[in-house]
Amino acid sequence: MSVHRHIQWRRDPDGTAYRARRSFPAGPPNATVLLAGPGSVSHLDGEGRDDQLLDRLTARLVASGAQVLQCDMPARDRDCPASADDERIRAERLGRLLDGYRHVMTGSLSLVGFSLGGQALLRLLESGAPPRADRVVLIGTVVESDAFLTSRIPLIEMVYGGFDLVGYLADESDDKLPPAVFEPAMYADWSARHLIGTHSPAVRVHVLEGLGHTLHPCGPGPARDPLPALTSLVGVTT
Repeated sequence: MSVHRHIQWRRDPDGTAYRARRSFPAGPPNATVLLAGPGSVSHLDGEGRDDQLLDRLTARLVASGAQVLQCDMPARDRDCPASADDERIRAERLGRLLDGYRHVMTGSLSLVGFSLGGQALLRLLESGAPPRADRVVLIGTVVESDAFLTSRIPLIEMVYGGFDLVGYLADESDDKLPPAVFEPAMYADWSARHLIGTHSPAVRVHVLEGLGHTLHPCGPGPARDPLPALTSLVGVTT
C-alpha cells in the first residue's frame, strides 16, 4: 500500500517554525496513531537509524489502514541528558499536533513514544491532553518517579529492548560506590508501577530480546525485527 503524506508548516508561540505531517492510506483510515520519536530525531526527513525505524513503522501502520501524525522536534545536544525543557517543548508540540488534526481523526487513537518522545507523552497525559486515548505505547521509557496521568487511558504498553542497560553514577558524597547498571528485568516493572492516574490504567511490560534502547538489533544472536511486535501493540489491525 502506498503512503500518502500531507505536510503543514506551523509555529511555536515564540515564532519557531516546524513541520507537522500526516501519513495516510488511499482509503479512509481505520485508526489514528501519534508517533513521537526519540531525542536523536529532530526532523521528519532525517537519515539516521532511528529515523529509518520510524519511517518503516509509519509505512507498516499505514499499510494496516491507520493514519500517522508526526512533527519536527527541536534539535538537542545528544551528549547531554534530556532536560525538563526538552520534555516540555515536545509535549507542547505534540498537543498542538493533536489539536491541529482533530478534524480528521477517526477510529481508535494510539500514542506511541520512543525514549524522550515517551517522556514527552507522559508529560502531555499528566496535563489531561488528549482527554482520552485508546492506548499508549512507550518504548525505552524509564519512569523514575510517579507520573499521575489525568487523561483517560485504559491501557499502557511499556516496551524495552533486552539490551537496554541503564546506568547510574554513585552519589558524589560517596566515591567508594561503583556505578550501577540495570537491565530491563530489574527496572521495567519498577517503571510500570510509577504510572498511576485518575482512571487507573492497566500497564503491561514487554521485553524484546536482542534489541537495544530504541529497538535496534545489538548483542549476539540473530537480529530481530521489532515492527511486527510494535504494530501488534499499537493495536492497528487490517
